[in-house]
Amino acid sequence: MLNRINFFFWVLLLFPIVSEAGKINNIFFGNATIIIRHSGCQLKPPIKGKRKLILPINRCASEPGKINILHPNLEQIHWAQHDPKTVWIVATFLTEYEFEIVSSPYQYKICLPSCSKKQKNQKDWFNELRDSKKMMFLLHDILFQIPLEGMLIDEFLDRSIGYFPQKDIVRDGLPHFGSKRDDWKGKTRKHQGYDIYADKINVVAVADGSVTRVKSTRRAGLYVKLHHGNNLYTVYVHLKRVLVKRGQKVKQGDIIGRVDGSSGNAVEAQLHFTVKPNNKAIDPLSLVKEFYQDDSQIIDKIKGYERTLNKSILLRNKAVIDFLNSQ
Repeated sequence: MLNRINFFFWVLLLFPIVSEAGKINNIFFGNATIIIRHSGCQLKPPIKGKRKLILPINRCASEPGKINILHPNLEQIHWAQHDPKTVWIVATFLTEYEFEIVSSPYQYKICLPSCSKKQKNQKDWFNELRDSKKMMFLLHDILFQIPLEGMLIDEFLDRSIGYFPQKDIVRDGLPHFGSKRDDWKGKTRKHQGYDIYADKINVVAVADGSVTRVKSTRRAGLYVKLHHGNNLYTVYVHLKRVLVKRGQKVKQGDIIGRVDGSSGNAVEAQLHFTVKPNNKAIDPLSLVKEFYQDDSQIIDKIKGYERTLNKSILLRNKAVIDFLNSQ
């Protein structure tokens, strides 16, 4: 009996329980930087090969994962449990490479090739683009531009959260994320995107990516789905024309389609735009507010539209009740 107890004691010493270790929360790639977010893990000295960089993360657990990269030299990142207490993150390059690592609590940044120079250049570039008012938000270290050609942030807000549909508020619904849909049919679903009311305008890719879907349905009309790496997607719905094909790679600002009149179940001409980290739709307005937090004019405009939103919701609810009573 004693020998059996000793056996299990040594097993526990040699193979720590993975659930007691730290864990990898997220790994993503953007702007030539690998970001590793974790809780309680420890990066050991990297193993540098000619075309592979191995990042051993000690006292750590993770489900296996893989990211295919849109980058001129970095091809892929994949990771898995190497042993019970170590995760190996492996970056595969096309040619020789240089890198620099910056550590902060619960995050490691691996910059290609240098963090210090990149941070200075990024800051200047970031501020310049924000001041231009062409950008919407920053997500996974990727700057996303407004998806309609030539539109600036003020007009984006006016034509989305600040817009009250004019032709048929019952059928079109309000443009904000989470608004009611199909309640006039007696069943309610939540709006999973953001509507931007504009007509006769080109639709552009918000960031570099690849086309994963081009399709037409009764509800959506023509639509395009893009993948931006790191399981991050954007969707462009109610198009009249599509100018890309599945599998095609696109750059930020490339024209992918056009809004020209209504399409699908939309009553007025509009672009329904969805952003989907981990392929799950989120409200982009919180990201816009974070991105423009130092711009009082933009923040005041958003707050003003948020104050009037409840009134718009009440007006539409009444319109739906009147519509149902008239049937």
